[in-house]
Amino acid sequence: MFDGDRLERLISAHFDGELTAEERAELETMLLSSSKARQIFLDHADFHGLLREQAMQASGVEWLDGSAPARRGTARFQKPVWIAAGLAACAALGWWLLPEKPANPSGPVVSTPLSAKDEVALLGMAVDVEWEGRPFTPGEALPKGLLSIRKGTLRLDFYSGARVILEGPARLELLSPDLARLDEGKLTAKVPPPAQGFTVLNGDLRVVDRGTQFGMSVSGTDDCSVHVFDGEVELQGNVPASTATKLFEGDAVSIREGKSTAITADRGSFVDPAGMFEAAAKEAEAQLETWRMKSQSLRNEPGLIAYFDFEDWDTTSMTVPNRAAGADEDTNGTMIGCEKLSGRWNGTTAPGFAKTSDRMRFRMNGSSDSVTLMAWVRVDSLPLDHNALLSMAPGEVGEVHWKLDQSGRLLTGLRAVPEFDWDSWERLESPQVVTPNDFGRWMHLATVIDGEKKEMRHYVNGQEVARGPIRRPVPVRLGMTNLGNFDSITTDFKPVRNFNGRIDEFAIFTRVLTPAEIDSMR
Repeated sequence: MFDGDRLERLISAHFDGELTAEERAELETMLLSSSKARQIFLDHADFHGLLREQAMQASGVEWLDGSAPARRGTARFQKPVWIAAGLAACAALGWWLLPEKPANPSGPVVSTPLSAKDEVALLGMAVDVEWEGRPFTPGEALPKGLLSIRKGTLRLDFYSGARVILEGPARLELLSPDLARLDEGKLTAKVPPPAQGFTVLNGDLRVVDRGTQFGMSVSGTDDCSVHVFDGEVELQGNVPASTATKLFEGDAVSIREGKSTAITADRGSFVDPAGMFEAAAKEAEAQLETWRMKSQSLRNEPGLIAYFDFEDWDTTSMTVPNRAAGADEDTNGTMIGCEKLSGRWNGTTAPGFAKTSDRMRFRMNGSSDSVTLMAWVRVDSLPLDHNALLSMAPGEVGEVHWKLDQSGRLLTGLRAVPEFDWDSWERLESPQVVTPNDFGRWMHLATVIDGEKKEMRHYVNGQEVARGPIRRPVPVRLGMTNLGNFDSITTDFKPVRNFNGRIDEFAIFTRVLTPAEIDSMR
């Protein structure tokens, strides 16, 4: 015989990825000793797989970026698959060598991004840039393809080790970690020994590094100049017959309409790296000042009940002031364990969440039919099935949980009924919005719980990415809240759901923010 209630709790913990070693052994013993227990386990495997997908299809969840998973077969044809998944999950508990958890039916877990093989460089800096086409942010990996700017300056760190400064207006096609094509604009390349052989194309001309620092200025396929500031460059391909194919420090050549002219290398006509750093510092200072003004304005926004900017928080008392206008001191936050790290701007601070104990706790009062959650976050990793951004007091109807899952989807759950099971929640899942390429980069997340329209909406960097209905609307209950972690509902249920990264700003409104408001506040 076995304890049925205990079995149910252990199975639930297994599918949530929260079994301890002792509980795992206990569940294994139950399954090995009872065919009925194994059947219950298989029923749960079937239930978790089918219910999750049917709920997504039936609930009217709408993914707005076209990245929803492909349509699968009907439940009738899927059931044997989920029985097999249940057997695989049973096997993981001791008697077959199979993965511990069944496959996630809502989409693949992130490992390496599909585009990783196409990445060739990293955007190191961007100063006063106006993009033409898709914009990129510093720290973002750059795939093969055309990089186009109307103005400004970029620093590109190629995976080969070459460092390129690109001056706009410019069009540079990234071909590989050691190959690019310059169709318009200026670039300066600094090529260390590991990147020797780095090549820039223009038309049929190949400019090949032989251990050097050089510049190129291009106005078209028939108008190009090459300047060598240090070392040696070799010209290959369609080179006029009278042109020297090897250029050394101080040499330069202008090639126009099939004719070449020897000129003197002009370092002053290209951006100086030191000057670029100085310009970047000035731009960052201006951005910081702009943020400070927006922060002051935000504090007086209607409906704002909690706003934490994490500036000047007391590391002795670990008190973090709630800067919402008129906020009571009782709503201040208390930091537990988090390290004080740098924020989005130079000179600003943000709490770093790394340990399973790290969190900030604060209390709010009352309830609201509508709520908007908003935060700047830097995700460093997503090691868990549940990576908590915010969690409210557990076990209460109206509690909200806001988190990222292991595959990089943004999830919000609103408890609609007091029972402790899957169907107790109104939930919204986004498509994948965080990949490993995003680790270490700042992004703006927002979620609206709209009681009037009875729907939830997710926003990432100001863009709506998902929406879905609330079928059992309940007021959001405002009470004890954790930022970056989770409180257990009972002493014997202690799942690990801590966030790994930083949170720079966090705000809660007791009203619906419009898309324009969300975009303007980031």
